[in-house]
Amino acid sequence: MQKRRIMLGALAAIPMMVMAKGNITGTVINKETGEPMDFVTVQLIGANGKPLPVGVNTDENGKFVIPNVADGKYTVKITNVGSVAQERPVTVAGANAAVGTVRLADDAKFLQEVVVEGVRSQMRFELDKKVFQVDANIAAAGASASELLESIPSVEVDQDGQVSLRGNSSVTVWINGKESGLSADNRAQILEQIPAETIERVEVITNPSAKYSPEGTSGIINIILKKDRRAGYFGSAEFGANTRGGGNTGVNINVNRGKWEGYTSVGFRMRRNEGSSLSDRTYFGADGLLDTSDDLFLNSRGTSNNMGNNLFVRAGVTYNVTDQDALYVNGFGMFGHRKNWGTTSYWSNLPNHWTTNSNFTDTKSDNRGAHGDLGYTHKWTDNHTLDILGSYNYWGGPSTNFYHQNQVTPGLEADDIYDLYQEQQQQLNVNSIETKVDYVNQFSKNMKFEAGYQGTYSYEKTPISTVQGQTQENMVNVPALYNNFVYNNNISALYTTFGGKAGKFSYSAGLRGEYWKVNTKSLGWDNATGAPQTMADQAWYSPKGKFQLFPSAFASYSLPYDNELQINYTRRIRRPWGGELNSFQDISDPTNIRYGNPQLEPEYSNAFELNYIKSWTMHMISVSAYARTSENVMDRIAYLRDNVMYSTSMNVTDRFNAGTEIVVKNSLFHQVLDLTTTVNLYNNHISAWERDIPMLNGGTTRLSGKARDSFAWDARMMAGVKLPWKLSMQATGRYSSKMLSAQGSTQPGWSVDLSMRKNVGDWSFSVSCRDIFNTRKFKNTVDGIDYTQFNERQRGKQNIQFSVKYSFGNMRAKKNKNNQGGEPMDGSGYGDMGE
Repeated sequence: MQKRRIMLGALAAIPMMVMAKGNITGTVINKETGEPMDFVTVQLIGANGKPLPVGVNTDENGKFVIPNVADGKYTVKITNVGSVAQERPVTVAGANAAVGTVRLADDAKFLQEVVVEGVRSQMRFELDKKVFQVDANIAAAGASASELLESIPSVEVDQDGQVSLRGNSSVTVWINGKESGLSADNRAQILEQIPAETIERVEVITNPSAKYSPEGTSGIINIILKKDRRAGYFGSAEFGANTRGGGNTGVNINVNRGKWEGYTSVGFRMRRNEGSSLSDRTYFGADGLLDTSDDLFLNSRGTSNNMGNNLFVRAGVTYNVTDQDALYVNGFGMFGHRKNWGTTSYWSNLPNHWTTNSNFTDTKSDNRGAHGDLGYTHKWTDNHTLDILGSYNYWGGPSTNFYHQNQVTPGLEADDIYDLYQEQQQQLNVNSIETKVDYVNQFSKNMKFEAGYQGTYSYEKTPISTVQGQTQENMVNVPALYNNFVYNNNISALYTTFGGKAGKFSYSAGLRGEYWKVNTKSLGWDNATGAPQTMADQAWYSPKGKFQLFPSAFASYSLPYDNELQINYTRRIRRPWGGELNSFQDISDPTNIRYGNPQLEPEYSNAFELNYIKSWTMHMISVSAYARTSENVMDRIAYLRDNVMYSTSMNVTDRFNAGTEIVVKNSLFHQVLDLTTTVNLYNNHISAWERDIPMLNGGTTRLSGKARDSFAWDARMMAGVKLPWKLSMQATGRYSSKMLSAQGSTQPGWSVDLSMRKNVGDWSFSVSCRDIFNTRKFKNTVDGIDYTQFNERQRGKQNIQFSVKYSFGNMRAKKNKNNQGGEPMDGSGYGDMGE
């Protein structure tokens, strides 16, 4: 009998879906804060009380649309983790139906527990981005922001801490939706200092609209720091240690009462790591074939140690002047010290060349950073707002780099051993100011307008001086290695976007205009006066292309049964950053010297993306096909002179990338196992090129490369398992294939991380093993005209982290004029009926 009822109910649901008559719409906001809530689950329930195979999620404005619903009476159920579920009765009768505004209240019981038991989903989709929840990542305990990014699908972090997205290193990294002083020059050091436990989520925006900066041809990675607006006071304290001798401790506190909202956090981290390096350079004969008669080579092996201590402090306060106006001040600061030392041994059989060379390095640096925001928000309504923001950023500090080379050259009698001592002093000083004005007006449910201004004004002055000698006592100044790099980068932008809906079709179009001016100087040493050159001694260098338009267009179409199709286009830019323009020589490796190129021009790209998303109750699949054409591509180019490899950046050629990214989420065995699998398949075409490369001596050398096509892929799987006794386990595995560049290739690599967590009341205990098989290494090959070189580097080895976290606080709801103790939901489940 029961089976017959189920079959009849299913048969009754089929004609209802076919005979769709109207849409059900509504808006979901937080009852305490009044802010829209995105990605809330909205489920349709039939008159028989059984859920129908129809469900959607709210968008970034808290709005939802259940399309094509047949005439009849239904119940709309709205659920969200950490909130009291709400239900609304609704009747569809030949037209659209609206449930109005639904206000979700915080679930007091859930909030008092604080620690989420079991495994939460690490990843969710929003309209224009993928969102990764940090609290759901057990391995984040005790980690840095840089280590956290290594677990994000499609994101890679190399041995120098540089970030890439979908195999492209031209990516912009933000903190709380702003540049916050991060640049390619300092990004690796800053991300290494930010504790992962201060991060709420990471947003990956692969094709941003005109509202966002076009900087970074592969997209934007937005790091959102924790700022909880629940009523009352609450927070957490964390302590950790690892098997490398490092450790961390931190406290986060939020206090929200009346019109005031405030937060603060302090984190201290100690880092200890060991690394290694390997380099094998083989020389070819004049005919282009390996000269086996001589077997000429120059090889090296090295070990390194690094340690660092840093303090990260955050604080912020918001004053809600009225229900429509708010003032806020936010800021964070970083103070750290780093020390690196290591030894690299070289040996070679090149004629008229040393046979062995031992190079000892010792680097010490103090890192200081600060960021401050001052902002004002006015809300005419929830969908009609004005935001004004000004921020200041600083990054800098002194560093000392010491090198000692011990060379042995055969054929000499008394002087066959040669010592060279070198010491470089650097004073980094980077300042920037950022201003933003954003206006948003959603005229109706189907029409939205945005406009704004953004200005970024940065200034850098970094003098570096070098002394050297055959003993430490007789080191003297080397004018040829003196450099004072001065860099100004001023960008002003205006943008506007317009979007709307027409039935199942949604669209958005935008245009951004940017004017920028980049001025650089690399000031040397004035031999006539015996002093550094002054600002008037050299002319500023200003690149071409001071103004550009950056359009964007988005369209989506909602298909039946939770299917959605999206297509978008954006134009983007990659401007050369300070280090790429600085002609100063990095002499830390005497066989591989790096320097910048002040003649670099920006790289432009046109990006297209087609997305398909299909959702089920416990499963989801997303398929993204993307293509990107790039002009004036910047790449590292190397050449040999006197058996030393020199490398610099050049605008080499054009490039075409096309690929497919597949993301599959599965919740299996009654939500015991949560899987997120990402596979990225892409083809990279590099056009043939031939360029005159500027050399350090003022001349040029001509290099060329053939057209290259390469297919590459990478895969990543995150598995979360809910175990008995409130235990949870996570494992993350990743693999990346070989990928070609303009002058070589990056070799395949793989690694596995494993973590476990145990919750006991307000306490949480976790243990994580990073790189459990000790395979996280960076390998690449450089192919020159008469040589080939293989490099391998490992920044950190296998590491086991132990962490303890305690959560505390008073989770009472805010009092209001209607209910001095906080309004509970009534027994019917309807609570506040909304507007």
